[in-house]
Amino acid sequence: MTDAAALDNIVFLSPLPGVSSLPAHSRSLIRESDSDIKSQRLESALDACLAVNASEPEYVPGFIRTAELLIATRRRDSARRLLKTIQLREDLAGHSAYTLELKRIQSHVEKDVEQAFQLAQQLLEDPAGRSVIPYVPAAIEELHIAERRDDSLGLALAWVEKEPGSPIALCYLVRSYLYRQDGQSASQVIRRYREAFDADRDWPENIVVSALISIASDDIEPKWMTAGHVCAALRSGTVNYDRVTDVLEFLVPAIPSPQRALLYAGLLALNAGDHTEATALFQTTPAETPVESFLRNIGLVRTATNSDDSRARFTALRESWQCLRDPQVEALAESSEIFDPAPTRINLGLAIARSLQENEAYSDALRFIEDLTRQGVEDTNVLRLRAELLGQAGSRSDALNALEELVQRQESSRKYADAIDTLESMIRLVPGNIRLRARIVDNCLKIGSFDKAIEQLVMQGRLLHKAGRLSEAEPPIHRAIEIATMTSDWDNVHKLHRLLISFAPDETRMRHAAVATYVQYGRTNEAMDQLREIVRISRKQNEMDEAIAASHQMLALDPEDPATYHQLGELLVSIQEYHQADRVYRRLARLAPDDNAVKAKRSAIAALTRARQPLQ
Repeated sequence: MTDAAALDNIVFLSPLPGVSSLPAHSRSLIRESDSDIKSQRLESALDACLAVNASEPEYVPGFIRTAELLIATRRRDSARRLLKTIQLREDLAGHSAYTLELKRIQSHVEKDVEQAFQLAQQLLEDPAGRSVIPYVPAAIEELHIAERRDDSLGLALAWVEKEPGSPIALCYLVRSYLYRQDGQSASQVIRRYREAFDADRDWPENIVVSALISIASDDIEPKWMTAGHVCAALRSGTVNYDRVTDVLEFLVPAIPSPQRALLYAGLLALNAGDHTEATALFQTTPAETPVESFLRNIGLVRTATNSDDSRARFTALRESWQCLRDPQVEALAESSEIFDPAPTRINLGLAIARSLQENEAYSDALRFIEDLTRQGVEDTNVLRLRAELLGQAGSRSDALNALEELVQRQESSRKYADAIDTLESMIRLVPGNIRLRARIVDNCLKIGSFDKAIEQLVMQGRLLHKAGRLSEAEPPIHRAIEIATMTSDWDNVHKLHRLLISFAPDETRMRHAAVATYVQYGRTNEAMDQLREIVRISRKQNEMDEAIAASHQMLALDPEDPATYHQLGELLVSIQEYHQADRVYRRLARLAPDDNAVKAKRSAIAALTRARQPLQ
């Protein structure tokens, strides 16, 4: 068994001082000990150190390491006896270069508050700048338990003075003040600390500490604004969630208002993506102020949205809306980074109205949104939703007029994206209106939203085809194909041509249009596929001239395809164009001189030609 905490705090981990002056055999043993400690083979490391002690009785660092390894392997009595021997030896020598090291070991062997206090003081006064962790924090904790609050505060103050930029030291100082119920002093420390770092937002560790300790004092007005910084950092992955919760748990025992800490923990869990933990914390945390009630309920809105609990979400939305009557709450909602997106008056109002809309309570939703507009809200989304609700409540013409007025303002001010959203709201009221879809297309093209333009053109074509207006259904799809080819979106080009062909699968003109597009942009394989289909359909409909023309196009695209020559030859024979058929097979014979089928067909054509001559 080993003591991991003691192992972490070994003084002479590597290298031991003065090793170079030792004989080679002892140096080798110490290197072996170094390797064993790094690999956590502590028993083996202890054996090596004992061997060094036997061969080098004057080498004090070797005995110090042995004492530490005895502690790490849980042989405290042996460590205590060895420590007394070392101290006696140093006393007889009249001096010691290792006083601090020996006191550190003593602090592990004996749990003595006064010794821990003196060691911490010596480390803080040590000009060599040796690390004060874990001894100073441990001493502060021991002094607090012993209710020596003045001494624990004195150590914390000295630590911050020695390491003014240390977030850990700051945490201990703030907590020491809070344990003394001196919130004003804690607030002053926090304010000075935050002001020092607010100019530079690239400080993940400090932002965590600054934000978390801000909950410790009531007189810091922007405490929740600072909390927003750490929430934003959690969402972006700038800081580690476990590190944040560690700092919070450290501070919780000293915080005058534990409920606020639980609320804070819920907000942190929410922004870290742990919705289960966040829900549990929000549901069990009472709110003491309107701000805390607002934050709690918005947190419940977000977790309910994630779990698709519409009833809980709506209840929390209504509670949040009531909190917005408080000016402090509204100011926080508008500017804090705690939530994304921010739960502003407009966003909350829209969410409530949409929840009512989803439940088909159109009249209630309309009354709510009209109350919002009477408060002077001129937000486009609010106006658009109001018009939608008018239509759903039975006043479709009023809704369309209101939306038309809005979209005209948006188009005239070149807010084309907003105009598209408004036109889509109008389409929800009149889904079959082709004119509105055409306007969406025009606005999409103005802002380069080609996919949406194609989507609307396709919808136009489908609606017109469904209505039996085939001649009107084709132009929108042709326009969509032009846009797709212009942007080299070949997947869409194929889909659109297939759609166009599906409108009239047995008509070849749709396929000829596809061939023209493919040929223009060098897509030979796709063009050949459509030409084969044209030949098939034409033969089926006994349109041999069109089949022959398509075959000639195929040869123009691929003049060395034997199958096309055979196909064209057969077509020419079928209409008794023997001379032209023979010319086709003659060209094929040059491509495939050993093809017996070609020779046989030429012989058959010659016989047919001779058979016709007497009739002429």
